[in-house]
Amino acid sequence: MEQMLIGVEQKTSWKGVTSLDEVKHLIDAGILLKWREMRTLKRNFSEEDQCEIIRHMTKRLCERCDERLSSEILVESLLIWMSNAGSDALIDAFIDQMFEEPGREGAARALVEVSLTTEVVDSGGHDEAMFATAVVLICELGLSIFDFNQKNPGQWVDAKKLLDHIATYLLSVSNCNNACIRLSLLHYFGVTSSSGSEKSSFNRVMSRFGHTVLDHLFGLLFCKRSEGIALRYLLDNLPYVLEADIHSQRILHETFKYYMLKQPERFALFLHTFIDFIISSDNAHKPHIHRVLLQHLGALLNVVSEVNHKILGKEIMVAIYKFQGNPYRDEMMDQIAMETSIRQSFKDLLKQIRSANSFAEVEGTTAKFGSSKRGRRPSFAKVDYMGTMDQVTYLGNFDTAKAS
Repeated sequence: MEQMLIGVEQKTSWKGVTSLDEVKHLIDAGILLKWREMRTLKRNFSEEDQCEIIRHMTKRLCERCDERLSSEILVESLLIWMSNAGSDALIDAFIDQMFEEPGREGAARALVEVSLTTEVVDSGGHDEAMFATAVVLICELGLSIFDFNQKNPGQWVDAKKLLDHIATYLLSVSNCNNACIRLSLLHYFGVTSSSGSEKSSFNRVMSRFGHTVLDHLFGLLFCKRSEGIALRYLLDNLPYVLEADIHSQRILHETFKYYMLKQPERFALFLHTFIDFIISSDNAHKPHIHRVLLQHLGALLNVVSEVNHKILGKEIMVAIYKFQGNPYRDEMMDQIAMETSIRQSFKDLLKQIRSANSFAEVEGTTAKFGSSKRGRRPSFAKVDYMGTMDQVTYLGNFDTAKAS
């Protein structure tokens, strides 16, 4: 036993490390992990062991967060490990351990300040990947603090101050053109703004890169290899866009319009999938979201009437019908009936749809209004559950040009 401990104590490099004891000794000794050393390291440890390693790094960060050099070494080692072998399991291990430590607030501040403002020592040319990992990690930590504070008001005394601190630093990196970072920020500020009226941060990120991100996501939605994951991200995050300001709605309309005309059948499928999700999901802001979405449908109907695309017109009107019992739906149908820019054939169909007693009757009514391809009803690919880091990493790094 003594010989084994002596061997651990003499380790001064991560190279060739094969045991948890050796790893913990190097972390305790403040030895910086280097990118090139991770090539073999991650193969030597199971995911369970890697979670234990992340937990140990987190413990030491909470203990040494007031020491700048120690914090820098621990944060850089943490980001190198996660960038190479990162998964949602490692993020969960990090956050769970943070919440157990008395120094969690200081550690959270150190993580934010060090990872977003300090140049890394030895990234092996992977600075951007580490920076993206840092943003994802901070977003997930912030969301966990936000969720805890929502469910346990007053238990974390300075939670609001810490969240403001995190938001300030995250907004400072919103000009980065890295897709992973943008997807993380959109999700973060969407969640943290969804429970109240303060949406300035979300509106700000939408203004900065909303059009680019939505274009990227819809491009992935209509690519077979990525459609399932892109759909999952859109279902989870588009409702936040529907709650945003008028500029964000213009961005969303232009995106809808472009992909509707470019991919009419697949876009119609997305529209029905999204509306079914919105109607069935439990959302505190349903009335507002429903109203804004109906306004988008009305604007899209104007577009398809102008180009006389009967199949799209039918699909949009059926989508409007799905909001049964919504008073604004009936108001919108009245407006469409009086709108001079809408073709009469579209109005006539809408009148028939409106008088239908069931969705089955609607489908029978619309069958003659343009023809769809016969055969099995199309659908999007289904994917197993993926956490935020896995979603963001996959979507942010997916190259549609190579996949097509």
